[in-house]
Amino acid sequence: MRHSGERRLLVLSGSEAWCMSQARMLVNDADGNGLWLGQAPAGQAFCATGKFQNALGREYHHLVFNAYSGLHPDAFGATLGTVMAGGLVLLLCPPLNEWPAYADPDLVRYVAQPEQAAGLHSRFLHRFASLLQQDPSVLLWQQGGVFPALPALSPVPWQRQRDRRGCLNPQQRRALTMMLHAARRRQPLVLTADRGRGKSSLLGLAADRLLGAGYRVLLTAPHPGAAAQALAHCDRPLNFIAPDALLAQHPDADILLIDEAAAIPVPMLLTLARRYCCIFASTEHGYEGTGLGFQLKFQPALTALAPNWQKVHLDMPARWSSQDPLEPLIFRLLALDADPLTPPREGELHIAWVSRRQLLDDDRLLQQLFGLLTLAHYQTRPSDLRHLLDAPGLSLVVAFRATIPVAAALLIREGSLPAELEQAIWRGRRRPRGHLLPQSLAFHGGIKEACQFSYQRVMRIVVHPHCQQQGIGSRLLHWLQRVPQRDSRQQEYDFLGASFGASTELLDFWQNNGFGAVRIGLGTDGVSGLHAAMMLWPRSAKAQQLLPLWRGQFSADLMFYRRGLLQDLPDDWWQRLKQLPPVLSAGRDRDIAHDFAFHHRDLLCDQAALARFIQANTPLVALSRRQQQLLHSLLAPGATPAAVARQQGLAGQKAATQQGRLLLRHFFMVSSET
Repeated sequence: MRHSGERRLLVLSGSEAWCMSQARMLVNDADGNGLWLGQAPAGQAFCATGKFQNALGREYHHLVFNAYSGLHPDAFGATLGTVMAGGLVLLLCPPLNEWPAYADPDLVRYVAQPEQAAGLHSRFLHRFASLLQQDPSVLLWQQGGVFPALPALSPVPWQRQRDRRGCLNPQQRRALTMMLHAARRRQPLVLTADRGRGKSSLLGLAADRLLGAGYRVLLTAPHPGAAAQALAHCDRPLNFIAPDALLAQHPDADILLIDEAAAIPVPMLLTLARRYCCIFASTEHGYEGTGLGFQLKFQPALTALAPNWQKVHLDMPARWSSQDPLEPLIFRLLALDADPLTPPREGELHIAWVSRRQLLDDDRLLQQLFGLLTLAHYQTRPSDLRHLLDAPGLSLVVAFRATIPVAAALLIREGSLPAELEQAIWRGRRRPRGHLLPQSLAFHGGIKEACQFSYQRVMRIVVHPHCQQQGIGSRLLHWLQRVPQRDSRQQEYDFLGASFGASTELLDFWQNNGFGAVRIGLGTDGVSGLHAAMMLWPRSAKAQQLLPLWRGQFSADLMFYRRGLLQDLPDDWWQRLKQLPPVLSAGRDRDIAHDFAFHHRDLLCDQAALARFIQANTPLVALSRRQQQLLHSLLAPGATPAAVARQQGLAGQKAATQQGRLLLRHFFMVSSET
């Protein structure tokens, strides 16, 4: 395999003890250049599956992936890409016909509470095991069976030798020349490739040449791990800076290198392109995801900004030969190349529910829909494929033209939580996985009863770019708003809702479809630079009564935050967000103040209610002048506990928040646990 530049997958299928025993005998880690992911035999070094990022940034001769510890799709996709030519991947798993019913530890990531994973039959693993058995390149060794016959390999030797520039093939040499030429002429350039083609290495080589010529060069990527290969191939000091820090600090640079650009939101990329001469590098497919969205959304916008930008593409593998069977296998298993078909712009729309059973029975439809859904979010990963197939409470509605998906909405059922859990969330003592809308509205939004109600949250809604600006997204929402409660695909619920990175365009879209704002995040997302917004549409009669009150409370809080933490929001947003007059509730403010004082509610989220409460009430135990000053400092518009701690000489933001809790207790006789 090393002679032919290929890699192979050997599946060990049986009991965990048998699988680990055979793997231990098969692999020789004397050179320390192997990786064992998941539980390992005693004395064998291993990396926990959930910490797979720690294993990235280097290459391995072999990989053992223990799926008994959970088949984490992101970990599987990412770590198999680190195996070099000639490498062997050992996948340890239960008997293939029993695997979908195995209590896979990774399933816990897709449910709100761990006990919900018990007894789930994994459609993802069913598809995964079927594809393994269908692929002739996979070596399958089952417990009690014979060792598989070794495959015939290419007689032509594969060679990997760097030239004097550090390039491995003619494509890389051409790409490096184009990158250096574009940098010198201050022209943007986009470098695209599937992984393993050496694009990150080329960024490092280009940086080294440019730094040597006296250019000021910066490197950015969605996270530091994504920049490891570029840094490793630059022999000179190359500064890495995160995208949000770039936007905040405006450091000087002649050239900005952006790795994994598809995982950075388009607005942020365009802002960087206006400030710097940029070289963008990105996988078009791969576990980083969103390559097609990068192609369809960003590149036309870049043309409007810089018509002279250039593009270079790498398709010749650098880390393994073009005959390698492992990479195409990974793509099939994880739908990494799931691109949607281009639908016709005209024609009748047919909207319908699509079940997960249909997706499992029709892999072509699954690939088309998953490819379509990746266009709606800039951080799609293989775990989203498993979420689509396995997550309880998930549903999918699709708009077709003929048989081609044009648009889709992915929904998840949330809310109707037990009273004990509801109170623990409200008081900041529990934060179970999932249930985003009710949890955030209760804990961050100060709506105590939010967890009692049921929600259908629109996780993603997407229209194929070829058919946008035709009102199709609105038609999908109207269909959901009209579908009868008795529909067999849909359990009854109170609110249809959404949480998204707020932009003027999206706020208008949801508002024009009858949704009202109930929350805006006080901070911005580190990658997108956007505030999170939550909007609801009332379905049940009870929801129709309550939503104006919730929105009125939101309007009251918004008036406070506009003078402080949200003062930089665009002026035209305020009427979009504050559509109803403020509704003040002394009882609600008192509940928030009490449970902030005696439990673990959040200071910044409660700041507006707390400020109203202390203004309307007198402490039962008098506060000293210094205590009054400290309390008013903590509750002033725009104040943060970290800043107050510095001003008041406190140990830090935790100490400042705790002082706030102690001072609020002066307004109450005793803590009530009811």
